[in-house]
Amino acid sequence: MHRPDVVLLDLDGTITDSIPGILRCLRLALPILELDHISNDELQTWLGPPLRVTVLERYGRTETELDAFVQEYRTHYFGGGEYEFEVFPGMADLVADIGSSEVPLVLATAKPIESAERVLTRAGLIEHFDFVSGTELDLARQDKPAVIAYGLSSIGRSIDQIDAVVVGDRKEDVLGARHHGLRAVGVAWGYAVPGELEAVGPDRIVTTADELRSALGF
Repeated sequence: MHRPDVVLLDLDGTITDSIPGILRCLRLALPILELDHISNDELQTWLGPPLRVTVLERYGRTETELDAFVQEYRTHYFGGGEYEFEVFPGMADLVADIGSSEVPLVLATAKPIESAERVLTRAGLIEHFDFVSGTELDLARQDKPAVIAYGLSSIGRSIDQIDAVVVGDRKEDVLGARHHGLRAVGVAWGYAVPGELEAVGPDRIVTTADELRSALGF
């Protein structure tokens, strides 16, 4: 693969290993949905798809229950859980190198923008990003195509006139890229279930940050 015009990176499962904090806080909020019996393996599948889709469609809960669940989850997550993460090996250096290049670097996450900015600040990485695109606290802009479009428009780039690459660990990242006709790289160290990335056919699947560096041309 050749070096793109813009790189869009996912956060959870791509840059940061944030499972401990997210799972702990999700589990604390599950009684709201009467789902506190589900396993950690099942709960891990919640990472990536919009919560609205997971809660309303997969488990058949109501909008009222979703709102109460999100409020309870955020109480715990914003109260400290968002800082329970580690940066995946090699990703800090790669982010810094992309950020110091002429290629714009955009975060494209399903996490609320304010939370994503706090995580990147704690990780010492926020200065390398040209823009942080994510969801709003009212759950607006949760789908990945909308997050990608918002990020690109915010740095003044037209989707149909650039060669951008979306990097992420879940099928939503790949499908979001494909929605806009963009290239996609899947990272195998994230939270996808076995075969998930292969099934949606990214341009590349990488297993290390060094492989990702090579795939992006850095």
